[in-house]
Amino acid sequence: MKIQFLGAAKEVTGSCILIETRRSKFLLDCGQRQGQGAESSPEFQFNPREIDFVILSHAHIDHSGLLPKLVAEGFDGEIYSTVATRDVAELLLEDSAKIQKEAESGAGLIPMFTEEDVALTMDKFSVYEWDVPIDASDDVTVTFLDAGHILGASISVIDISGAGRLVYTGDIGHGHSPIMNPPAKLNNTDFLIIESTYGAKRHPAVNPKESLKQIILDTYANKGKVLIPVFAVGRAQEVLYILKQLYEESELPNIPVYFDTPLGAETTSLYQYHQNYLRAQFRSSFLKGENPFHFGTLDFIRGNNRSLDVASSEEPCVVIAASGMLTGGRILNHLKTTLEDPDSSLVFVGYQAEGTPGREILDGKKRVEIAGKEYEVKLKVHYIPGLSAHADADGLFSFVNSADILPKKIFVVHGEPENAEALQRRIINNLRIDTFVPEMGYTENFMDREVVKVVEKDVHLDFKPEFTKVGELEVYPFVGALLKKQDGIHLISKEQYIGILTETEEELETMLTKMTSKEGLEAETETETAEPVEEISETEFKETLLKYADVGIFSRSRARELKNMLENEGRDATIAHINKLARKDRLYPLDTTKQEELRRVLVAGINSFPQKARELFNEIVER
Repeated sequence: MKIQFLGAAKEVTGSCILIETRRSKFLLDCGQRQGQGAESSPEFQFNPREIDFVILSHAHIDHSGLLPKLVAEGFDGEIYSTVATRDVAELLLEDSAKIQKEAESGAGLIPMFTEEDVALTMDKFSVYEWDVPIDASDDVTVTFLDAGHILGASISVIDISGAGRLVYTGDIGHGHSPIMNPPAKLNNTDFLIIESTYGAKRHPAVNPKESLKQIILDTYANKGKVLIPVFAVGRAQEVLYILKQLYEESELPNIPVYFDTPLGAETTSLYQYHQNYLRAQFRSSFLKGENPFHFGTLDFIRGNNRSLDVASSEEPCVVIAASGMLTGGRILNHLKTTLEDPDSSLVFVGYQAEGTPGREILDGKKRVEIAGKEYEVKLKVHYIPGLSAHADADGLFSFVNSADILPKKIFVVHGEPENAEALQRRIINNLRIDTFVPEMGYTENFMDREVVKVVEKDVHLDFKPEFTKVGELEVYPFVGALLKKQDGIHLISKEQYIGILTETEEELETMLTKMTSKEGLEAETETETAEPVEEISETEFKETLLKYADVGIFSRSRARELKNMLENEGRDATIAHINKLARKDRLYPLDTTKQEELRRVLVAGINSFPQKARELFNEIVER
């Protein structure tokens, strides 16, 4: 295996890692660089025609934004992701293509790709659910796990024949989001590539809901505006949810809230379609036909003229708009009229990349340029770190330390130097793992190194050795034992061996199961996990669906369609499809009440009993 770091090396944006094995060549993400030094049309450091496939961790543009350019330059393989990541990426990439087209007509910039390139790119997606192994090539198997970052975001577990296991975190969440589940526990792995956006920082122990409430109340008392720049997917939805809670709890006055991001409105709809990726309480809300993001004073702004009207108004209000780093979007309409108002507030709720206007303002710059004109920064500037979608320094370290068997080598990426190097030092000092922060273009070659094999099974090290220097060598002398188990040969320490001898047979079996089983590992973790919710009984599901089939509400053709989709694309894609049909009144347009009940039954039944659902659909087809 050979790993080359082509993006997000000692910086936060532009994630792109090239992996070569004996039989395959593939990418981990293919994202755009943003902020200072970003090229308008970067050149690939490889031949796109030689790439066999791409593993996409999530849809954010700094991870997905060069995929259409890759396709336009000859890539013809598959792009592996979750269903939700594909759907979010389609919206973000289409929006990026439109922005480039506008820039071409306005500033004469040549676009990196077109909307036609985006359409061709979407045809190359191959989508899978979490925890489902994907045979990406003859020597590579990929499994996605929940990263807890944004809708559909995944940790990629990559098993490579002859080289071992590589885990790529993409971006991982902090575990306290009211919407997203906590990130999955680290699988035992040989190599780890981990993000470090906040590798040197701890999120303050403050309640973001209380912080946002106080800022709004103080600004409203001064008759000012509250501007909240957001990323269209992730932060926008969390801010909406918090505001809904505050209004429903009567913690805020009846102040207007303008959601001025058309792209954000579209991505918010995707949360309804892909409820399977959310915390259990959100699934329950959507199943009941409720919308956890909507509330009385919320107003979605569609046209730009309306946006300009709100921006020029002196009405006290809250404005949520993209882009999150102030690099474009409708937030600029509002900044032009509000930056020099000392009674107003600007609230950052996400990371600000170096070189962006958002970073300049957050760092205290008093004069900034917006759309070619210079403004004095007089409004109050706030930052609420608790709304970040990234794990902080403690969360990142805990993720690494959660593995029973620690990685042999760790690569720290997706962080500015001070953050990446701080995480590197902490891992080395506390866990004694070989940890490296790669430069842009750095290559690590494992082609001549393989995981040790004994009788064609991996040897597992079940303790953490502490090496000492002997000349130029690092040595750890020990007395131990080899333990043969179903998953391979385990090398255990003397203390572990003595412990085994003193255990009863029953206790030994319990210990071995706990050491290796997925259930045992999950039981030990202190990270909060989402419990599966059975939202409907199997009897109710079957009886209701058969009743609807008998009266023509659920047709044989629909049953055949859903059966085929379950078999070919899986549970998550099928549930998203049902939700889209219902939202467009195409599931059963003759009666919206019955349509909503049919949607609820289908979504709950497929979520709880996917195999039984396939069998029931087949039964209806053959009746």
